[in-house]
Amino acid sequence: MKRLLLALGSLFFAANLFAAVPNYTIQLYPDGVKPNDNGYVASDEIEKNKRLYKTSEPRMDIYLPKEQPTAMILTCPGGGYVFTSIPNEGEAVANYFTPRNIAVAVLKYRMPNQHHDIPLSDAVKAMHILRDSATTWGIPTNRIGVIGFSAGGHLAATLVTKYYDQKSRPDFGILVYPVISMDATITHKGSCKQLLGENPSQQLRDAWSAEKCVNENTPPCFIVHCQDDPTVMVENAIRMYQALTLHHVKAEMLLLPTGAHGWGFSKQIAQKEIFEAAMNQFILQQIQ
Repeated sequence: MKRLLLALGSLFFAANLFAAVPNYTIQLYPDGVKPNDNGYVASDEIEKNKRLYKTSEPRMDIYLPKEQPTAMILTCPGGGYVFTSIPNEGEAVANYFTPRNIAVAVLKYRMPNQHHDIPLSDAVKAMHILRDSATTWGIPTNRIGVIGFSAGGHLAATLVTKYYDQKSRPDFGILVYPVISMDATITHKGSCKQLLGENPSQQLRDAWSAEKCVNENTPPCFIVHCQDDPTVMVENAIRMYQALTLHHVKAEMLLLPTGAHGWGFSKQIAQKEIFEAAMNQFILQQIQ
């Protein structure tokens, strides 16, 4: 317990002083056989400032701490289901957690291109790989969580509510300024269009609204959102919290008055220390 507290409780640790480098990269489908097809091929993929567009070959970058890991977190960067924002919602996550003895897997999932099953199938596959590999890395198989940001927050919320089997069920979820609902009144329209198409049916909207998929088997979740977020309405976070509470799932929600959107782990916002303290305490409770 003392070791975990020391690892997680250093709120003034300058994580950006460390340049995390992945230990290796894992291809999700090394045999080339992928469930579903988003219409892109490998030559379509574009990288701009470490943002990946039109991804067709999903993979994970694995970051291991120097000491034995206490847990592992699969991170799903955002990008409106158009790209994955690797620097502030992938690499910066590794920079933050690995010095705290938590391993990180940065998921470079396929863009849906209006094929709604694709990101979730990649996240499920990633969880299967992490569970199979955990003991090799010295990680307890019951300490593997997921964190997601914006549209990646929707993917993480979808994984915690629509996981395929126990092997793909995260042990906890952290949802950061997440897109949650496909409800036309509050959804992020760009993410909804990329995932579900131009004019999705109400049935499809409901099926991919995470708050409508929560049940008593959903793992514990921590949610953070800024009230002044101009991109994803804070109502998304509130509805997810309400659904979790309704189904008696352990849930914590932190609403920050300012900070807007897209800050990830690399940008300083007011009250970020409060967020880090609350998140670290939540993780500690899940892995102790």
